Amino acid sequence: MNPDEFEENYTQILHTLLKAFANSSEVAPGKFFDLAKTIENLREASPALYEAIKTLEDEKREAA
Repeated sequence: MNPDEFEENYTQILHTLLKAFANSSEVAPGKFFDLAKTIENLREASPALYEAIKTLEDEKREAA
């Protein structure tokens, strides 16, 4: 998976989570903004997350 594919899939997953929280009666409306902001921050971190996962996979491959 290349970085663009990862970004697309990761963003889709985060949006799905956000929609699920928006439709949940267990999430207080006053806390929803904080939750949405946290999810957006996770999306912005996707390049670093991709690199961390790729590095770990490369290290495992080299160790084998």
